Amino acid sequence: MTARVPIQQDRTLFNAKFEGYKLSFLDESAQHFTPVGAPGPGVIVPKLSSSAKVSYREVQARIRHNHLYPGWNSLKPVIGDSGSTHEGVLFVIDDDFTLIALQFDKSARRLRSTKLLQVPKPIVPADCHLELPSIKPISPDYILLSDGAATFYVIRLVFTGADHEAVIEASTTFQPEASMEYEGVHLACGLLEAKAFPTTLDENEPATEIKFILHYTLKEKLYSAEPSPHRKSDTKTVFIVSLCSMILKHHQFTDMDMDIDAEVQQLPVRTIHSIRGTEIPFYCALDPSGEGYVLGSNTTFKPAQQLIADQPTQFLEPGSEAVGLDGTDISTVPNSEPPYFWTQTDSDVTICFGLPRGTTKHAIQCKFSRQGLHLRVLLTGDADQSVRTPYIDDMPLFATIQADESFWTLDPSSGLLTLSLEKQHSKTRWTQVFEEGVDPEPVEETLDPSVFAEYKASLEKYTTDQAHAGPKGSSLLPSLAQDAQEDIDEEGEEIKFSWIQSESGSDIVRASTIGTGHDWIGQAFPSFERHGDNAFEMPTVCLKHDVDGLVYAIHHVPGSKPSLSTVQPASEVMRFIHTDTLDALAFVQASKREKRFVFHDPHGRFCVIVESSRNVYIYWHRPGEKQKQERQTVVDVSKGQQVDIIGCQLISEGVLVVLMEGERGALVLELS
Repeated sequence: MTARVPIQQDRTLFNAKFEGYKLSFLDESAQHFTPVGAPGPGVIVPKLSSSAKVSYREVQARIRHNHLYPGWNSLKPVIGDSGSTHEGVLFVIDDDFTLIALQFDKSARRLRSTKLLQVPKPIVPADCHLELPSIKPISPDYILLSDGAATFYVIRLVFTGADHEAVIEASTTFQPEASMEYEGVHLACGLLEAKAFPTTLDENEPATEIKFILHYTLKEKLYSAEPSPHRKSDTKTVFIVSLCSMILKHHQFTDMDMDIDAEVQQLPVRTIHSIRGTEIPFYCALDPSGEGYVLGSNTTFKPAQQLIADQPTQFLEPGSEAVGLDGTDISTVPNSEPPYFWTQTDSDVTICFGLPRGTTKHAIQCKFSRQGLHLRVLLTGDADQSVRTPYIDDMPLFATIQADESFWTLDPSSGLLTLSLEKQHSKTRWTQVFEEGVDPEPVEETLDPSVFAEYKASLEKYTTDQAHAGPKGSSLLPSLAQDAQEDIDEEGEEIKFSWIQSESGSDIVRASTIGTGHDWIGQAFPSFERHGDNAFEMPTVCLKHDVDGLVYAIHHVPGSKPSLSTVQPASEVMRFIHTDTLDALAFVQASKREKRFVFHDPHGRFCVIVESSRNVYIYWHRPGEKQKQERQTVVDVSKGQQVDIIGCQLISEGVLVVLMEGERGALVLELS
């Protein structure tokens, strides 16, 4: 059971008089191409083999992966700390696992590319695909590098003269928890987030704790292997997100003498907790307090102590003890199968129940209301009692439906009962069928369309013949085999945020919307500016609201802990503050069918939309001012050549770097 946090708008930040953007161009003198990793072929993105078996969501995550990684000194103001005099720096990893630093020389107005070191290439079986290698800055002088397998390298940086130098100081290899055995298959991990926090060891010895968040995939059983007339044993892709920790002693962390021949230390890694979901998060940020982190995704995450096939599904009816869908005590009925399967499109939700063969329509008592569902199945004495039947007593649904447009169908020959619920608000993505709190163990959505192929065959006749339909059987049943990627690939992905408490991982606080849903647009470029006593803050996010993009800052009050009450507010644990409005951004970005990256400036001065192969669009903004018109700058990165844009980052104030695959290198845009 989880508390909810509202995401509310500040209407004083809306600009009702905004009329549009005026086209402008960036002077050619402010555009500079620079080879990356020269001499050499440039940065090549690892490709998946034609035989690789990956899910659609994994492919989507690889497409939107940003191959340019900021250093701690990018966008860093002069505060008086040890890193304040450094130039901005970005990092790249090429296909032979060479770490490359990109530094912008403000006086010379040029980008320097320096090869720093090469990390060992991971050795994996031929049939195993690696995650994309990635880098996260953990302090002004350290970065954490993932090789895409299961090894993580702590790399120390030193600014000498005009360039950086680097050395591998420590490494660690991640192993999943015992309950998450990978069954002999090579484990590939992706790095989502990492930061360093001061700590103390025994006898008050100062040290540094590196907390990092990774993800990997598992193929888990979704259905029971026992014979069934209408479903079969199958597997699904589950994404595990793990919060891990390792300790660097203080003298290791502050000694700045570079020694490339020093032995690389092997650090033990501790898995603090693991959670699981049905996709890779596209927002992940550790709170400066280290007490937890925020995930943003289309679906919600839950603790991963048990495998899917081992988790009994149970429901709590209001005012009752724990019972199953058949009204029996769940403690006495072993069940490894979910009591139903469900999927959704933009406009409807489809739920399938398995009943004994020969069940007639007269045994079904089904009633739809705007906010709830009532379902009972009255069987005769000679019915197959080994098949559990649903008993749902006016349980509140996840969201409102159009009761008059919802209906049910029954196939007596197979015992398949199908409910089709018409959503009240189209494109609102349900994360579960019933309301949170009513359903403590919700059934996960079945995203694999092949799972429903067998169901579709038995239900096709209902698209023309409604002989067994219920009272509202005049509507047509939507295709159950519709590819799930249509939901993913629609313009606008509804995002749900979750706060995960650091130690247990079970205290999850959801962020819900007030009014219409918020679609994800993008987030701020990473910034490591100091705010009060905090060395960094979680990046702001930009969410769609009507035609605008609303910028929200995410705050957590140190020391506050989640409550299990769904009534008690949890605004201190995770609070969303509407800080700015990017005028008409939701409208203009919807027309960019080839967009790959959408970022906004941490200070709100512009937003960048980067296409996969050609244009970079900059939409200018003056924070605190409500203008009728703003500027739009368009830069053709390709310059008439075939390019593939693979990265985009700010390297200093108003200096944007766009990375292209291969010999084209990087393009520097001086926006200031």
